[in-house]
Amino acid sequence: MSDGFFYWYRQGWSAADAREIIGALEGNGLQLSNPCTELITFITSGPESWGEQVPTTREMLIESSVLLSAGEVNFQLWLDGESDVFTRIRSLGSGVALEFGLDGLTVPEQERVIRAVMRARCGDRDRCVGFVLDRRGVTEEADWESIVLRGAPLQHGWPDALGVRPETAAAHVQLAQAEGRVEPPLVIFGQRFGES
Repeated sequence: MSDGFFYWYRQGWSAADAREIIGALEGNGLQLSNPCTELITFITSGPESWGEQVPTTREMLIESSVLLSAGEVNFQLWLDGESDVFTRIRSLGSGVALEFGLDGLTVPEQERVIRAVMRARCGDRDRCVGFVLDRRGVTEEADWESIVLRGAPLQHGWPDALGVRPETAAAHVQLAQAEGRVEPPLVIFGQRFGES
């Protein structure tokens, strides 16, 4: 089992963007509705309750992800009727962070989620400003928003993969010296420092 995560940082966010991203995720094997119950569910984040499933509709979820009145919206994506992916869309002001939890998944399930998110991200390449993949969650304490968006130094280990814009990599104290693989609009670094 894993405690890992995949964070995807993106410029801009609208209802059309939400529909497109959710559609891409669904097209790559992650379902918005549970295949057994056909329910779409928010996950509560307090203060009255934490972690409860609240049924919703596709349009209500999309609308909530755009308004982000609480700063975030939490919901489930599904691999099958029993295996879910905790998903959060969090406002960053001029964009969003899309966060996918890998905890509780087997290695093959985890890899299915990673492939689905990577394919959706690649289809949205121009709006992507960065991503972090940490299968084991060893860098969970890192302020990834500051690292990916503002070039803050890495202090909590190294993730499996880190993608940032070239200007961020060039200004970053550790990444400027590392060798990365260019996949426009990002430079991608592997788990070992400098591995491309």
